[in-house]
Amino acid sequence: MNQCDRIRQILQENKLKQKELAAAISVTESYISKLLKEPDINLSPSLAVLIEEKYGYNAAWILHGEEPKIKHVGKNKNLSDLHKKALLQLEKMDDRQVKAVLSFIRSLDEVEKTFEQEN
Repeated sequence: MNQCDRIRQILQENKLKQKELAAAISVTESYISKLLKEPDINLSPSLAVLIEEKYGYNAAWILHGEEPKIKHVGKNKNLSDLHKKALLQLEKMDDRQVKAVLSFIRSLDEVEKTFEQEN
């Protein structure tokens, strides 16, 4: 897998359009298009770090394919990529947003308890 493939994978996994990724890392859409089509064009390390910060993909993976794919977060090394991405998103939230997420999680627990009582 080359850098073009890895960037394409980031777009697919995050359901992003080229335009959205370009805006997120402050480059032009045509630059993203070139990155996807021309394997000789290399993303700069600073842009790879921006992608890492915004989407959780390890900059070394983006640039060179070095594992781990998802930036390490938390103490549990057995987390799936999806769990790691969720934790990275939580790290970016302010206290109000985190409280809303926790409230949602509690409501899921209550729904699950209700189903268990019915069965």
